[in-house]
Amino acid sequence: MERKRNANCIVLPVFYDVDPSQVGRQTGSFFAAFVEHEKSFNKEMERVNGWRIVLKEVADLAGMVLGDGYEAPFVQSIVEKVLMNLDQKMFHVPPHFIGRDPLVQDINSWLQDGSHGAAIALLYGIGGVGKTVIAKSVYNQNYYKFEGKSFLSNFRSKDIVCLQRQLLSDILKKTVDEINDEDEGILKIKDALCCRRTLIVLDDVDQRDRFNKIVGMQNWLCKGSKIIITTRNKGLFSANDIEWVRCKVQPLDIEKSFELFSWNAFGQADPVDGFVEDSWRIVRHCNGLPLALRVIGSSLSGKEREIWESALQQLKVIPNFEVQKVLRISYDFLDGDYPKNLFLDIACFFNGMDVDDAVRILDGLDKGARFGIDNLIDRCLVEINNDKRLWMHQLVRDMGREIARQEAPKCQRIWHHGDAFTVLKGTTDAEKLCGLTIDMHALMEDHYAEVVCTDSMVFRKRRRLNFFQQWLSNFSNGGKLQTGQTSLFPILSTDAFRKMPDVKFLQLNYTNFHGSFEHFPKNLIWLCWHGLSWSYIPNHVCLEMLVVLDLSRSCLVDAWKGKPFLPKLKILDLRHSRDLIRTPDFSGLPALEKLILEDCIRLVQIHESIGDLQRLLILNLRNCTSLMELPEEMSRLNALQELVLDGCSNLNSLNMELEHHQGRKLLQSDGIVASTSFISSLPLKLFFPSRFSTRKMLRFTSFLLPRFLESLDLSGTPIRFLPESIKDLGLLRALYLRNCKMLQALPELPFLLDLLDVSFCYSLQGIANSNSWTSEGDGCDHLVEFQDRIKQELIQKLDSQMFTIMETVIAQIQPSRFKISFLDGTFNVVVYVFDEDEMLRGFHEEDKWLIQNEFVDNFSFKVSSSPPAHRICGFNLFISCVTSAYRGFSNVHIEIRNNTSGRSLLCQSVVIQYGRGVREIQSLLHTKLGGNDPTFDNGDDVSISVRPRGPAIQIRTVGVQWLHEEEGKDEVINAHNSSDDDDDAAHVAKVQIASHIVRNYNCAFHGKRRARNYTFWSFAKKGLEPALF
Repeated sequence: MERKRNANCIVLPVFYDVDPSQVGRQTGSFFAAFVEHEKSFNKEMERVNGWRIVLKEVADLAGMVLGDGYEAPFVQSIVEKVLMNLDQKMFHVPPHFIGRDPLVQDINSWLQDGSHGAAIALLYGIGGVGKTVIAKSVYNQNYYKFEGKSFLSNFRSKDIVCLQRQLLSDILKKTVDEINDEDEGILKIKDALCCRRTLIVLDDVDQRDRFNKIVGMQNWLCKGSKIIITTRNKGLFSANDIEWVRCKVQPLDIEKSFELFSWNAFGQADPVDGFVEDSWRIVRHCNGLPLALRVIGSSLSGKEREIWESALQQLKVIPNFEVQKVLRISYDFLDGDYPKNLFLDIACFFNGMDVDDAVRILDGLDKGARFGIDNLIDRCLVEINNDKRLWMHQLVRDMGREIARQEAPKCQRIWHHGDAFTVLKGTTDAEKLCGLTIDMHALMEDHYAEVVCTDSMVFRKRRRLNFFQQWLSNFSNGGKLQTGQTSLFPILSTDAFRKMPDVKFLQLNYTNFHGSFEHFPKNLIWLCWHGLSWSYIPNHVCLEMLVVLDLSRSCLVDAWKGKPFLPKLKILDLRHSRDLIRTPDFSGLPALEKLILEDCIRLVQIHESIGDLQRLLILNLRNCTSLMELPEEMSRLNALQELVLDGCSNLNSLNMELEHHQGRKLLQSDGIVASTSFISSLPLKLFFPSRFSTRKMLRFTSFLLPRFLESLDLSGTPIRFLPESIKDLGLLRALYLRNCKMLQALPELPFLLDLLDVSFCYSLQGIANSNSWTSEGDGCDHLVEFQDRIKQELIQKLDSQMFTIMETVIAQIQPSRFKISFLDGTFNVVVYVFDEDEMLRGFHEEDKWLIQNEFVDNFSFKVSSSPPAHRICGFNLFISCVTSAYRGFSNVHIEIRNNTSGRSLLCQSVVIQYGRGVREIQSLLHTKLGGNDPTFDNGDDVSISVRPRGPAIQIRTVGVQWLHEEEGKDEVINAHNSSDDDDDAAHVAKVQIASHIVRNYNCAFHGKRRARNYTFWSFAKKGLEPALF
């Protein structure tokens, strides 16, 4: 203790078979010892009193107490504690490490898994998203648990031999200099890794071959070793390469972003008064990127409002240098000019565009665009969102545009509307122009907030009026102005096109030109001209290289006078052209793949040459309300995949031979739909508009369905019977018959059918082979098949313990809604609580339950069970949670860890759904332990962690009840099929409970997945709306 006071040493008391209180108070054996000491040192009582004081100080220190535990794990914990104190190689983590706890906890759990499973974790994401900080936090929390550890920073930029030396020095805990080349280093690293449980972090790895020279093969690693890699290259490992787990580090959500920015800008969790609105503007600009939030927040800390306003204006034009420097690394390491140019083209012109459309355009420039886009995705520079559109993080996009601005002398990409306006005025050189985009609507909004024009006057809000006055004055020499009800746009001169001979991409939304179009660019690949004011396109406008032509919201009436010749055109988009009467002659468009005529409300004629379009995949005629018939020639469209006709309210007939198409794919619509060459999902309700007579409907029974059909939707039709041939659709997986109120019976259905929806089919009297598929049966409770099937499945799937749980749920609280699920031997019932009377209570107040009412992170306790003859063979787990969200779902991950043995049981994820009016969700999960699961015995130290994915769910209460069986005899838990449950009384009780459920509840949805042995039932009290979510 003197060394502790004088030399700042660490003292770690170990209390072996003694209680710290006895040491501090000197009771028990210590009391007897001090009696003897006082006798022996009666002349040195000051010395004895010093011993008493020191022992009290020791007892007050945080030490290690054996207690009732086992010696082996106790010694191991001492070793870990000592190692943690001896080796203080810690990395700095920012003080406000916000929004990353769930991901860090997941990685920590993976690190503690000592199995032969995946030994490599890949943390990937865009630059500045926080990958390195997460890796440092995880390393700091876990490094002392491994024999060897090493954190290799800035992996991308360091020499391989230097990295090898550092790795060996860290693992061997001595300086290693004697490595002459990479091959020698590989051999030495292999020898060092094979015999030590090691934690290695490789930060910012970019290339696989560099990784191989450090770690090489996974079989080099000792069991339990782990490697964490941070990278911007998601494609570093292939799917079948090695065993690894992949974690995408996402940007922060808006609330966490706001908090992080506030800490850096104001030193507190919220902005100070007067800066809230500006803070939100900056947070939205940063779009969840922690680096940007920290850098910009710190740079504005303590600054006046004028500085904030200036910074906001600058960020709109010139991105923050420190942020861009980090983001640009990914761009600089792209291989060659092609991927760099591809990235810049997407950043400037195609961000937000449908990926297939963008590929068609970019392939017109250079083939291989899809492969190039996949490479950019791997580099975390581009994503494809759920709508199949290209998406870039806003700051990545801004970085690309800034690079394009800097490289303008070599290849000019004009994406800023003001710059584009200047080019189109003809006042600047455009010889190197490869792309330009302008939207006069956006330009007007940018430079003066509101312009309202009437016949007599113009009212405008005076913001940045100088720009308005400037372009007015610039048109005093030959310029013209067009004035309408809601717009005030300049009319530009076509002379500007003389100066841009090689432009490939051109967007001219809501612009108008006067003059000859003789010099209109002839090498255009993409032309987007929304709001085109022409009534037709002159034939002398040469567009022979064009791949995509988007003339949405145009004033076209006849599109072209005569026959256009566009041999490479793949997409023609004329949607919302409300004056269009006739389509063009399509014979000069042999490559056309996509034709969009949506909302052309005056369209009355589709040219018969449409039948010549042998490559046409998509035809969209949605809301063409004046269209009365389709040309018979459309039957020749053998490549057609999607025909969209919803809202074609005046279409009288479908003169197409549908029966001969054997297809795999089709898009739904509300009006009329044709089966086509590639059909897998066919909503045939679209064959039957309400004006069609039942007599016409009967023709469906002889209709030849495509044999490759996988999904069939007949919902809402007046059909009475299905054809017997439906059983021959060998690939059919889903059949939707919802709200077919005249449907009387179903024939034998295909064997592979997974889902059948016969909700509200009130006339349905019977169903064949009803036991093999998932079903929705709202409003079909009169069907004995449904009642018997649900009852039988409940009896067969659930054992006596599960029915005891169900008896508690049904008999005691009678919830209005609940869900039962069964997955690989784990039973779960989820009760949705709408008022106090529906809460599960009482059952977990028994002595056998261990409860933590204010749950935070984890629940730790020691197992205290019955006599040793009664081994633990399962458990019930109770979880109560609340949600702040209106509706949605969340996966709740459960881990039960035996800290004594070091083994964990990862329970199947519980899916918690929540909807309107739900005040609390209570889950009761029943699991039996298998042969490969960890065992739990008397005195074991156990912890339970329950982690919801996302902030919408908050866990309130967690409880556990251990289930036991006598040695040699299973008292509680039987096999899930209940085949050995011979007790007649128990069987009768099970039948009664199942009957009670079927009698009082509607099965809102019943589903199963054969592959995972997963079955679930969602129940709602009769009289309630079946579907809550």
